Amino acid sequence: MKSVSVLVTTYNSPKALRSVLESLQHQTVSAQQILICDDGSTPSTKNVINVFENRLPLVHCWQPDTGFRAARCRNLALSKVSCEYLILIDGDCILPPTFIESHLALKQPNKIIAGSRNLLSESESKKFLKKFSEAKRQSSFNGRKFYRLKLGFLRDLWPKKWASVRTCNMSLYSSKLLAVNGFDENYVGWGLEDSDLVVRLIQYGLTIRSGRYATCVNHLYHDESDRSKVSTNAVRFQTRLNQTENHISTKSVLSFR
Repeated sequence: MKSVSVLVTTYNSPKALRSVLESLQHQTVSAQQILICDDGSTPSTKNVINVFENRLPLVHCWQPDTGFRAARCRNLALSKVSCEYLILIDGDCILPPTFIESHLALKQPNKIIAGSRNLLSESESKKFLKKFSEAKRQSSFNGRKFYRLKLGFLRDLWPKKWASVRTCNMSLYSSKLLAVNGFDENYVGWGLEDSDLVVRLIQYGLTIRSGRYATCVNHLYHDESDRSKVSTNAVRFQTRLNQTENHISTKSVLSFR
């Protein structure tokens, strides 16, 4: 197997995706495979992918738009993963040049690396993208969240804190994700398919390692997704939590985000 695949989830955000791909192009350690999980975007997204297809090892995984089906879309991409290690990001998360390098430095066979994010306001996003397009260097990423610190054992203090993991920035060995059959496609509409995945990975035997002060990304501002299905998803996820061992947190799923 090759070294690392990066899975990028996107939906009708071609400008943001362009910046994400530019950030992947300027990594200190390159990905051998980049899978674009496209949940039914219009051709404008494919046009961006076409621009980068000779610069990056892209695989476009598209499905028809019948509503928010991120779980199914990611599983479609997972079926095409060819690398030993997998990093998951969202298509509005811009990566510093050391992002892949830092994830690989933290990896262990039975660990989920929980990356962090710097949420930008609408005005901050515009300012950052202007600076990023001019530089594309580590200097574009400032603020304490982007400090690179060796935290040692502190990274492993909360091994089963599922709420600390988001699929906009996480990594693990591909075989572990496949072993739990990927995402639960019964989650339709925004919300909690990522948390369900993390809980099942913990049940399978993985623990969480914090990627804070090593793997931060700039998360661009965007309007909130339709959250009309979140209550239904919360009931499904609460059932999942109630079936877990007692040492996994079972706090109310509607309060953690």
